[in-house]
Amino acid sequence: MSDVTLERVLERTGLIAKWEAKYKAEGEAIGEKRVKREVAENLINIGLPLEQVAQVTGLDIETLTQ
Repeated sequence: MSDVTLERVLERTGLIAKWEAKYKAEGEAIGEKRVKREVAENLINIGLPLEQVAQVTGLDIETLTQ
């Protein structure tokens, strides 16, 4: 009986590396959005106008008003 496992097949075909890269990039994007929202919230809380918060964070006014 051969010692074939799903993990070995995925390793040999390179799918594990592809999935890791994909989900790492997605996680980084999610983290970046979270940081932008936190920074925006702090800037709004100190009284910076929404237009300036949008300029600093790159978020649109609609997102900032939510």
